Amino acid sequence: MELHIQTRRVNLDEATRELVERRFMFALDQFDGFVMNVDVILEDVNGPRGGVDKYCRVLASLRGGKYIKIEDQDADLISVVNRAADRLSQVVARELDRKRDKKGTHSAGSFAEEEQSE
Repeated sequence: MELHIQTRRVNLDEATRELVERRFMFALDQFDGFVMNVDVILEDVNGPRGGVDKYCRVLASLRGGKYIKIEDQDADLISVVNRAADRLSQVVARELDRKRDKKGTHSAGSFAEEEQSE
């Protein structure tokens, strides 16, 4: 899985960038092979004026051509990143369950087991 982080009017120091990377990698680790690419865009909408203006947009491409888009906003950058990563993990899990249901496997076993059987 490829993870790309872009910023707009947000200064990410190296430690915060690594935190964002680790958070998304942890959230999607169980879906390795199903999630192909993730683009994370972090933006400070109001700049130095403050307020609930830290914005996180995530676009994930899944195997098979499906795309997932998550958007969230908060006053705190880390909070919005954590929430967006959690939501992305939940949506990917639902998509994987739907794919399994269509194949008749009814969510039994892990994605890795499904991969081995194909």
